[in-house]
Amino acid sequence: MSVAEIGTSPIVEKGCHTLGYHRRMRVRRATSDDRSMLCITAMRAFADDPVMRWLYPEDDVFLAPGGEVMRPAMSGWIGLGEVWCTDDGVGGAVWIPPGRPEIDFTVDPPASEPPPERLERFALLGPLMVEHTPAEPHWYLQLLATHPDWQRRGIGAALMAVMFERADEAGLPCYLETETVENVAYYRHHGFDVRSEWDVPTGPHMWGMYRALR
Repeated sequence: MSVAEIGTSPIVEKGCHTLGYHRRMRVRRATSDDRSMLCITAMRAFADDPVMRWLYPEDDVFLAPGGEVMRPAMSGWIGLGEVWCTDDGVGGAVWIPPGRPEIDFTVDPPASEPPPERLERFALLGPLMVEHTPAEPHWYLQLLATHPDWQRRGIGAALMAVMFERADEAGLPCYLETETVENVAYYRHHGFDVRSEWDVPTGPHMWGMYRALR
């Protein structure tokens, strides 16, 4: 399956003063042509995220034009083939297959070298995430992002539904990490339960959430 049409509540077109609506939302696999918009969407969606802003506290870095901060990661994720998005790129979900295959994050032009402080924070975060990762095969929701101008209109739910159907057919659970109580409530509404939680030294509190087999 490469394309799914998900029935949702009507979505008001951005900038439309006469309330034009899309009655159906198309969700499909992202391609390299979607990278630029998805980088902007992810940057805007995570502008206040506790983990992302702990890793990238400088506004001039995280909020750089074009979502540059997301370019290496988004390039690698799209190359893996399990990024799903809306046609206009205002919503995207990054899924990592069971087994967590290696991802090539090399980009051209190369990304700037991270400062030592950021590398130290990644070194604190990574082992904790590994420690709390389920041992059994699962689909990992690496990132779910909706552009702030389009939030609360069912886009995130539509993006997750595509993978939930595949995971259920394959008999596989899903897993994610999140960093706010609001997100914990949101993902609970969509079938996830808290599996574990932990504090990152000098950083935020995190929750690991698990969607069991259906």
